[in-house]
Amino acid sequence: MSFRMQLITFVLSAVEFNLYYAVTADCIFRVTNNETEKYLPVPLYNTSSEYDLAIPHEGLIHLQKGQNISLSCSGQRNYVRQTNSNVTSVTCLENDKVKLYRQTYKFEQIQCKRIVKGSVRSINETCGNNEGIIHQIGYPVTKCDWVTLITLCYQPKIGNTLFSQHTLHGREIKFASKNKYRPGFSTAGENENITASLVYKQTYQKSTFSSILGSSRLANNYINTKSYLARGHLSPDADFLLATAQFSTYYYVNAAPQWQSINNANWKSVENTVRILAVNYGDLNIITGTFGVLSYNDVNDNLKEIYLGINNILPVPKYFWKVAYDIKTQKGIAFVVVNDPYVKSVNEDVFCEDICIANGFTKKSWKEISTGYVFCCSVSDFRHKVKTLPKLDVSGILTIDQSTMRYLLEEDL
Repeated sequence: MSFRMQLITFVLSAVEFNLYYAVTADCIFRVTNNETEKYLPVPLYNTSSEYDLAIPHEGLIHLQKGQNISLSCSGQRNYVRQTNSNVTSVTCLENDKVKLYRQTYKFEQIQCKRIVKGSVRSINETCGNNEGIIHQIGYPVTKCDWVTLITLCYQPKIGNTLFSQHTLHGREIKFASKNKYRPGFSTAGENENITASLVYKQTYQKSTFSSILGSSRLANNYINTKSYLARGHLSPDADFLLATAQFSTYYYVNAAPQWQSINNANWKSVENTVRILAVNYGDLNIITGTFGVLSYNDVNDNLKEIYLGINNILPVPKYFWKVAYDIKTQKGIAFVVVNDPYVKSVNEDVFCEDICIANGFTKKSWKEISTGYVFCCSVSDFRHKVKTLPKLDVSGILTIDQSTMRYLLEEDL
């Protein structure tokens, strides 16, 4: 089926879906791109055994009359303004009206005292080939209930995150929040020996490079006004639908040192490309990680590994990678970015057969070293090298045709 026919089919299905809800839904609440979304509680469906994140359709949540939805305002000194509690339940009346403690409100009136940006907790389970410990970014609902947004495989001793994992709802991404507010990065869950807010300052990085390389002159070649290491998001804010979920990506444990010239160029392009894939395939499992440690020659021409913290804490990754996996078709692909804008040749750095072009990923800029050289691997080839990747049952490659690529790039996801 051509992409145009796919698009027509998708549009007709969406129209049919909306007509169905127009007839059957008694309440419709807008939860993205409204004036109050910054302080919107996290909407949750409360099943008999657990809470689940409510995933909106086209930015809307639909409920039947009498149906309940839970609203959570997690975080310190945070609560639902109308109840002074962290979580409350409202009942659909009609249109945008809900009942809360015998009072009637518009849904958008139910607000948190503070912005919700999630919490971090550590789980006593190993991950990443037993090299890391599972951390989760999510929302504590009750003393016993927790809703996970992002799963992380973190190495506490060295402050490195091996990978993050989240679900990308591709068919809804066009309706994601466009809220421009961005919170500062939080140190919650981070190695206590790392002053994360300090190590990402350019003056500190220049001092660190001088110490490692034994030369301030060499350090100046790498760290200057145009070149420095930024906080490279693993699970990016733009992959999430609700403003509260986007805010919840701003944790240092969900980032790693990445050259700014790469962060704002080919890494950003890879993130956009994965969202394009998700529009085509639907919900995708996205696993994003780091691999290896970047090395540069010191003043004596000896290779030295680069760490931003003292005592070999917070390594600068040699690679950033992102695996997109469709659980329905069991297809996947790995995108790998060389985190080194100064390497003269990447011939020895490409560790798999590069399958980018063969599968429709033809961006010429991906082969520019200065903005982060990108290559693609089959998931099986990738796993041979990066053994920290979680187990996935993969039987094929995620591909994209050129008409879809061109069309969707014009849509500016």
